Amino acid sequence: MVELIILHARTFLADCGFDWYVCGGGAIDVFLGKPTRIHKDLDIAVFWEDRNSIVDFMLSVGGWRVFEACGGGIIHELLDKQQPFEKRNLFCFTSNENRCTLEPIGNERYRFGLETKEQKDFTYIEFLFNQRDSDYLYLPPENANLKRGLNKALLKSNAEVPYLAPEIVLFYKSRYLAYSPDKSDHYQDFDLTLPFLDQEQKQWLTESLEKEFGKEHVWLQRLEQC
Repeated sequence: MVELIILHARTFLADCGFDWYVCGGGAIDVFLGKPTRIHKDLDIAVFWEDRNSIVDFMLSVGGWRVFEACGGGIIHELLDKQQPFEKRNLFCFTSNENRCTLEPIGNERYRFGLETKEQKDFTYIEFLFNQRDSDYLYLPPENANLKRGLNKALLKSNAEVPYLAPEIVLFYKSRYLAYSPDKSDHYQDFDLTLPFLDQEQKQWLTESLEKEFGKEHVWLQRLEQC
């Protein structure tokens, strides 16, 4: 199912005017060239300098609502681009996305819920923002100690689908294991991807995990055994 949604996204975003890359579990499927599990949402990696362009585009195409994440399950609906803007990720969904619930709390703000069901149609996108310069992608944004060259971080599949490199996707997932309700998905993504990473990718992931967690992260032992 997710492969069809990703192909739909490729067509939808073909002339959007900003760079985008499938990330999250969808990027693992693109990298492996096959569906691996059910996906509850479509995650798209984008860049802070394009945030207002993304808001403009999603509002202009019609049928989509645009929200920014405010923390604590609260989202704020955007009816126009912001200048200046706060560094917040975006949630976008169509009026017929019936997995989403919105409880109004005033001032265009809502308490947001998303049912943990498979996404079956191109009706929901989460735009996740990243920092880059002319040479590097920084992880997390603006952390100069964790970076990846753009030519290795930003890839494209044989089907011309742009996606975030799997070792970067796994690094992001490594930070959620302690509290994420989806941690079993993160472990599965790691288990399926690890055998297909080349030695340089494994080395980068190992060094990045050590910088972030010391020697304590559970995935380091598996990486050392490869």
